[in-house]
Amino acid sequence: MKKIKDMSVGQISLWAMLALLIVITVFSSFYTIKSTERGVLSTFGKISSGVIDDGLHVKIPFIQSVKKINVQQKKFDGQENSYTRDVQTSDVQYTINYDLVRDNVHNLIKYVGDDYHNRIVVPFIRSSMKESFGNFAATEIVENRDAVRREIEEKLRRTLDSNYFINIHFQLINIDFDDDFENAIKEKQVAEQQALKAKNVTIQIEEQAKQTKIRAEADAEAIRIKAKALESNPKLVEYEAVQKWDGKMPQYMMGNSLPLINIK
Repeated sequence: MKKIKDMSVGQISLWAMLALLIVITVFSSFYTIKSTERGVLSTFGKISSGVIDDGLHVKIPFIQSVKKINVQQKKFDGQENSYTRDVQTSDVQYTINYDLVRDNVHNLIKYVGDDYHNRIVVPFIRSSMKESFGNFAATEIVENRDAVRREIEEKLRRTLDSNYFINIHFQLINIDFDDDFENAIKEKQVAEQQALKAKNVTIQIEEQAKQTKIRAEADAEAIRIKAKALESNPKLVEYEAVQKWDGKMPQYMMGNSLPLINIK
């Protein structure tokens, strides 16, 4: 106690600062990496080989630093302008998803940097979209948009470095063509619908005519068969008359004679 009392205020402050520095140094030596992250260790600014997995780790204070990289699936929305094969302009909104190769993120940061999406991914998207849209006419894109999407996605999977990017999925959210072209497409669709409706009416009329013809042919055949039967058996006329008689005597304006039917 006497030694502490003999110390000056300046000395006490110095020792307090040293103690605080030691505490800070000890605590700064430890760091954690989450399960959704990978660590990139650098010593005096030089990135070390390999990545640091999740868990508790130790580094040298003031000498080494750790950059934590989120390795969860990436999702980015974007917009590009492209020309079709028939020189129609299109304003395209898209979404891209991809994963980073977790065991190689240190090289991605080392050779590309943190802004890898804008520096690598976006230019390849732009190039793939312009090339793919140029392979299709505008009407083909309207009728089969997924074919364009698949082609763009395949190009990205081939061109983006698989050492860094995997599980690439590309989606076309919206394709906005010039207003005049879109109006022409709508008019074409209306015309096609009207033509289809007229075709259906024609088919219906043809079917009704066919049914009428079938019924007429059936009736004619029945009459022919009956006529042939009557020709071969005259008694059949009298028999049918009896079958149709309602039991009432016929009335005649002249005479009171009754018709006689001989069914013998």
